[in-house]
Amino acid sequence: MSATFGDVVKQKVDDLATQGKDANQIAKIVCDQDPDGHNYGIGIVLDDQGQAWPTSHTMLTYLRSELDGSLAGNYMSSATLGASLKEAVLRWQRVPETHWDRFSLLTPSDAGTGAVMTSIEMALLMYPDLKAIGVEKLSWPAYKAIARTNRIGFEEYAIGSVVDQPAVFPVYQAGPMNTTGRVQPAETMQERAQAAAVSGTPVLLDRAYSGFEYARVSDIHPYDQLMRMSYEAQIKPFIDADVPFWVSLSPTKAFVTFALRPCGMVLLYMPDTARDDEVMLLANAIMRARGSSFEHPSTRAFAKALVHDIAGLEQEHHAVIKRLAVAERLWKRLASGTPLADQFSEDYAGLFRNPQAREGAPTAIYDAHLYPVFTPGRCRLNVTGIPADEETARRHVEVFAGQIY
Repeated sequence: MSATFGDVVKQKVDDLATQGKDANQIAKIVCDQDPDGHNYGIGIVLDDQGQAWPTSHTMLTYLRSELDGSLAGNYMSSATLGASLKEAVLRWQRVPETHWDRFSLLTPSDAGTGAVMTSIEMALLMYPDLKAIGVEKLSWPAYKAIARTNRIGFEEYAIGSVVDQPAVFPVYQAGPMNTTGRVQPAETMQERAQAAAVSGTPVLLDRAYSGFEYARVSDIHPYDQLMRMSYEAQIKPFIDADVPFWVSLSPTKAFVTFALRPCGMVLLYMPDTARDDEVMLLANAIMRARGSSFEHPSTRAFAKALVHDIAGLEQEHHAVIKRLAVAERLWKRLASGTPLADQFSEDYAGLFRNPQAREGAPTAIYDAHLYPVFTPGRCRLNVTGIPADEETARRHVEVFAGQIY
């Protein structure tokens, strides 16, 4: 029997995997080679034509100005904005002002990945009894690499678990899970906070998708309320429990700065003042060791945009959430009555879904010129890849629904 188009693509995929390419890279490479391809695997926000969402206009404006100011070969820094920058980040996250004095801010240069890495490095130095990080199954693959480079253990727990083991540093995705879209309810976050309070263990809250979990109600609630609801469900329980915690924040999804890769943001909450001096000294040491004391122009531009035009950034964040809402509603309607329907219940949100795939699913889906990310037994979908043309969208959903369970 002659090979189908899907068979040919699958062979290319296998060849790329043997070269060491990861699943995300492979999805983009094979899609780019197909003029009729529809990319459902790329990890960015897409418009209703399958094109990348425009880079933040606010950020670009500040970056152009920053580059113009960088013509002389001097060291440059946004350090003088430190206090104002912390306030801007806390305002964006809707943290009440009564708690601001217990937070510290770090801005590692390598976006959300750097924010997670910096948080873990800092926690290991402040709490030397920690011997491993604990994450939920199907979480962000980079966690394992971060554990390895820090020479600590890596433990996986069932999705929705409370990580409550001695010497294990819990890493919770506070909002939609990066790979699956699963959102833990406020009750689960409260249980996690209470467990950490009892054990005395600090926690890392990874918030790559602040507010995205409420896209489904963005047509009835204003942006400010969406962000307040997100804060109350995902962060407030840990403040209420007096738990030391780190929050790692990414600008790339919320503000569409993928191409610019500005700094990540780390908020450290320490309820006790006794370690304030240690926190300051350690934060400075880690930032210097990571090279983040010498800022990229995009980091300086982002810091200035947050301080001077947070309203513009929030408006763009809101636009992304509304684009996601449109995509989610279309998926929900077209997936009704199919195995995909549960993926668009209130238990899921954000850019991605990652249902289980049938044997042979990659070949069948490639045959339809569709390019999600395939990992063993899974088919990860970027939901903003769905096109505006409803007939085309319906065909795509039918293909995916026929290959998952």
